[in-house]
Amino acid sequence: MNYFKRAQIIGKTGSILILLTLPLSVMLSSCAETKTAQCQKIILITKKIAEESANNRDSTDPEKILTVAKAFEEAGQQVQALNLKDNQLITYQQELANIYDGNAEATRNIINAIKSKDILTAKLAQDQVRQIGKKEQLLITQMNQYCQDN
Repeated sequence: MNYFKRAQIIGKTGSILILLTLPLSVMLSSCAETKTAQCQKIILITKKIAEESANNRDSTDPEKILTVAKAFEEAGQQVQALNLKDNQLITYQQELANIYDGNAEATRNIINAIKSKDILTAKLAQDQVRQIGKKEQLLITQMNQYCQDN
């Protein structure tokens, strides 16, 4: 086979390889979620739990309050189940899951204390919920800032 024919075959093969690898590389790069997409996953969960909490914030019905505790617990599980790649978002993910779990536990402690008429424990658990809420606000502010930075 002469040089010219060999160059044509290699040229065609190279073109075919480029045509085959181009879509593959586009597919692979689209599989890697961006930081923004990962942030959106967390934000959707935080918005949902914020709405649930706000809708029942002033409730005195123990069953509704327990529903909020369950919602926090589920939000913690949802956050923990996210498959994140960004190291800073993973840190936020773990902290947020802990905050939601702590809020669920403290909320249940309030209900149990009220049922047993233990006012001191109820007030302590209520203070714990407030402290957890402050941590949550700070964490979400930090996370939002991080997610907005490029």
